[in-house]
Amino acid sequence: MIPPQKEIMVSLTGAWRLMMFDSGGLHSLNHSVDGFWRSFFAAVVALPLFLVSSFLHTSELGAEPSNGTGLYLFRYTLGWIAFPLLMAVLVRLLNRTHRYASYIIAINWLAVPQWALVLVVSAFGMVLGDSVGNLMPMLLLVLLLSYDFFITRIVLELTVGKSILVVTIGVLLAVLLDTLILGML
Repeated sequence: MIPPQKEIMVSLTGAWRLMMFDSGGLHSLNHSVDGFWRSFFAAVVALPLFLVSSFLHTSELGAEPSNGTGLYLFRYTLGWIAFPLLMAVLVRLLNRTHRYASYIIAINWLAVPQWALVLVVSAFGMVLGDSVGNLMPMLLLVLLLSYDFFITRIVLELTVGKSILVVTIGVLLAVLLDTLILGML
């Protein structure tokens, strides 16, 4: 379901505010059933950022850009499907089913500026070289996890410990998917 252009722009503005740790960004998101399904359009918006970032990482490793492109796209798509399914189970266990749609909506739209940040940091890391460039992915990871923690805590209204648990489970899912894909390369 493709959202109207205005909804895309308002949602991206809300996602940007969330990246600034401004919980008011949630008010810019469409929390309806249609808004839930439309939020998956963020995968289409973020796709060019993902592709350029993947190209940078592939060229940095000295591999041909075409090697594994299909698998990277498969991994990207799988992440957009697997995480919401996993969260559907987790919110039941945490008694937060009433917050599920809003959580997925926020996480989906937040992915767009997150991928933009990944692209910028990747480009700077390549320019700066090994000395500083190797530190940047670690700092980026901490920042991305901070965003996920922030969204999890405010949208699902969880304790710090439960929020950390949800973020950790999400990371473990990503590692599992990455391991499966790398095994196919």
